[in-house]
Amino acid sequence: MKIIGNVIKWVLISIWVIIAIVTTILLLSYNKYSVSEIGDYSIFVVDNERLEPDYLKHDIVITKKVIEEKYNVGDFAFFIIDNPEDAVFINYGKINRIDRVDHAEDAYYFGDDSVSFNKLMGPAKEAKVYHKWGLLLSILESKWGFMFFIIFPTIFAVVYEVYSIIEEIKSSKDEEE
Repeated sequence: MKIIGNVIKWVLISIWVIIAIVTTILLLSYNKYSVSEIGDYSIFVVDNERLEPDYLKHDIVITKKVIEEKYNVGDFAFFIIDNPEDAVFINYGKINRIDRVDHAEDAYYFGDDSVSFNKLMGPAKEAKVYHKWGLLLSILESKWGFMFFIIFPTIFAVVYEVYSIIEEIKSSKDEEE
């Protein structure tokens, strides 16, 4: 029975460590728009209903940025719109027009919005979507969620290990006497 308890304990600890490492990596790879960028991949959580019906609130979307020449009129893509009020919106739309400029950044038009290549996140057809997992990731990436689910358990584990070491030292001294 003790063996089963130890196996369950170590499985739970392993899962927690993996979640802590992944969450920390995603937070450390935030760009200025609060989107995690790892290499050519952008990872974000759909946090509103603007992208429905194709992408639902609390979906995790992973897109891969491709070179400018791979975008064509009629393609659907994810892009970032930032406005003067410091609000940043991840949006999704159909490319209506592309102004290709030699030796400069192309301009992509989504309806009335003009977006430069550096604000494109990737084509929608190649995006991977994980439904409903975004709520968990949003909680873990929040200040309070990270503190309660990652930092506090880490501190508890370190204090417990120090306590265990001290108890082991005390018991070994008692046995010597």
